[in-house]
Amino acid sequence: MSAFTELWSQLKQPGQPAPYMLIDCAGVEGGAERLPRDIFDEFECLFTGDLAEELEDVAPYLGRLASLGPEAQAVVEDLLARHLGILVTLPPPAGSDEPPSFSQVHRHFRKFNVVYGPEGKPLFFRYYDPRVIVDVLKVLDEQQLISFFGPVAWLCLAGADGCMVHCTLAAGQLAVRE
Repeated sequence: MSAFTELWSQLKQPGQPAPYMLIDCAGVEGGAERLPRDIFDEFECLFTGDLAEELEDVAPYLGRLASLGPEAQAVVEDLLARHLGILVTLPPPAGSDEPPSFSQVHRHFRKFNVVYGPEGKPLFFRYYDPRVIVDVLKVLDEQQLISFFGPVAWLCLAGADGCMVHCTLAAGQLAVRE
């Protein structure tokens, strides 16, 4: 059984909230028009307004998977393998708590689109690029990690060697497991 197949089986366990995907459209041949919107029940650009329109073909997108069926599995596995997506999971709800809504998760990730350089100049932060996210997370301090992970249980992406890489926050420290 492959690491991805094992991961997919974990996602299907009862009580697990629907997973999300962060997609870096900059690597999608054909741009935003070719994004696999049909496997998501909610799907939205992480940019808004004019910026979303002007940069739609290179923008980040967030989608919540509608199901964990074979079609979704194939698309997610392909996005991970091509280093275009990051699988995002939320923790199972505690007691009668509801998991965060799509709009809450969307707002959470939107906070990181722009960061400020040493001289206060705003810069786009391409944290959603699976090729660099692990290295970026490794240089964040505890408060920055807590802020970045927010409602997220873990991030999963394909490493350079194709192995599944899981990033979690444990006691304020980044844990990276292949």
